[in-house]
Amino acid sequence: MISRANRSRIGVSQRWGVQLHVAAISAVVLSPAVAFAQEPVSIRGQVVDVVTGDPIAGVEVVLASRESALQPGLLFHTDDQGEFSVASIHAGMYRLELSHPLYNPSVGDFNVMRSGGFLATMQPVGHQEGGELVTGIVGVLTDAESGELISGAVVRTGQGERGTLTDLRGEFLIEDLIGGQHVVEFAMIGYAPRADTIRVTDGRVTHVRVSMAVDPHALDPIEVTVERREVKLQQVGFYNRRAIGFGKYLDREEIERRGPFEFTDLFMGMPGVEIYPDPQNSLRKYVVLRTGRLQLPTSTGYNRCFPRIYVDGLLTAHGGAEPGNIDNFLNTTAIAGVEIYASTAGLPPQYQGRGAGCGVILVWTRVTGRAQPSSTR
Repeated sequence: MISRANRSRIGVSQRWGVQLHVAAISAVVLSPAVAFAQEPVSIRGQVVDVVTGDPIAGVEVVLASRESALQPGLLFHTDDQGEFSVASIHAGMYRLELSHPLYNPSVGDFNVMRSGGFLATMQPVGHQEGGELVTGIVGVLTDAESGELISGAVVRTGQGERGTLTDLRGEFLIEDLIGGQHVVEFAMIGYAPRADTIRVTDGRVTHVRVSMAVDPHALDPIEVTVERREVKLQQVGFYNRRAIGFGKYLDREEIERRGPFEFTDLFMGMPGVEIYPDPQNSLRKYVVLRTGRLQLPTSTGYNRCFPRIYVDGLLTAHGGAEPGNIDNFLNTTAIAGVEIYASTAGLPPQYQGRGAGCGVILVWTRVTGRAQPSSTR
């Protein structure tokens, strides 16, 4: 951890001359207070590799107040555990910049509310050179006669450049392909081998349903559909959770179809979701899920229980009696996908627990998108 004595003050740098990978970041509140702290608070952070989850040492961390352009920034460097600490800082909105020679720079708004900790991620330089969309084949393998799923089968491209095994659900994924025709071979003990030519489109995932039989003459043709998949959503398990279907899921295509101006516009007309206008500020509105429609007064006077909201795994709105004004800093063009859970059913374990009783919303930003803040109202 970095002590206060090692902290130095610098002016906010304008050195970034390239498009940055931006994440909307907020401190994870650990204290039970319900109002913004007026006295200085302490915060601590950790920076990890987005691919491996390992801590990153030597990250340059710059915190600069967005509320006072004349106030100099604070400079820190992460220790061997990827951690740094700020012993004394006033509550408010800050600009957080992360830089390291082996990682893409990251910059975003950091809302310091109270004493607490947070986790930030950085993407290795050169990672995901193929862009923000997945190009590949996703499929399921079944027995042609019984329809049962076949697990443990070998699936590979004709040249053997890409290969995998079907899982317990008979599913497989071959990614990082180039667009065009690919011969895909299927092999399993007890079945006749099979090879099919499958066309793959750049920036799209081709879905196939394939059957195998003891008698090769009994095989049906494969069923093929094509969809667009974002690399980011593939990595975080969005598509797997959508296939299980416990929550509501909005991918990039659905977001573009809805054409939202603000984040809350995404939820207009969605069954079981209320867009709740702030009684204290007519320009603000919040999302309330069906589990949060309380009729009893709350300590904040909103008479609602708000869902928790995470952006790229970082807690940005704590929910409960406290609403989260996410419209102010999340640009809808930067959103890759949204997951909505009215209850903890199907919710990934890391987002369950205390505070999730009124629902959870997971927001994932695009690999090359810019999650720039909107103007504050």
